[in-house]
Amino acid sequence: MSDFVRSKIRDAVFGTQDGLVSTLGALIGIAVGTQHQATVAIAGCVIVAVESLSMAAGSYLSSKSQRQYLERLLADEWKAITQHPEQEHEELLQMYRARGFTDEEIAIIARRLFADKRWLLEDMAHKELGISPARLEEPVSNAVAMGISYLVGGVIPVAPYLFWPMAVAIPASIAATAATLFLLGAGKGRLVRQPWWAGGLEMLGVAGAAALIGYVVGAWARAALP
Repeated sequence: MSDFVRSKIRDAVFGTQDGLVSTLGALIGIAVGTQHQATVAIAGCVIVAVESLSMAAGSYLSSKSQRQYLERLLADEWKAITQHPEQEHEELLQMYRARGFTDEEIAIIARRLFADKRWLLEDMAHKELGISPARLEEPVSNAVAMGISYLVGGVIPVAPYLFWPMAVAIPASIAATAATLFLLGAGKGRLVRQPWWAGGLEMLGVAGAAALIGYVVGAWARAALP
């Protein structure tokens, strides 16, 4: 699996799951509350369109903020390396001593790292700051992955309301969403070497709670509001 795919798994799973769950929960609430086919279909299309763009924008801004913050930390570390090499050498010494290296071994490592300060920056950033300079967030690709994943997930619970009457669309939307959530969880389970059925049931159970809340709110609104 490529580094690019690995870096986008989080956004893809989050976007698809959120598109499925939030759309299904909202549609069930609207369907139960209004009992009006066109209202549910229009609301579903609006929700998916607006939320996919909103999720993409949120992913872009959060990823960009995170990247800018980490770049500032890296710039500060580079400044320390170039302006205060003795201090950085002492920090390197203490870091490797804490990990059990001998002074002779540390001297070899320090000589290699100080020969190219880019290596030193990478080593200090990783061990001191927990940052990998070569693997910072990519805001644009994160946003695209999030937006497309949400759109794909959101279309599934909406589609039945576009083709079938309410009596068929509601259970069909729930069934299609549940099946997709289970498959998404099962795929995630296989990826992390968890039993596929456990991953599927976990995703389905967590998401089912949100759909249930949508149903309860819709039923309450229909009973309470004129």
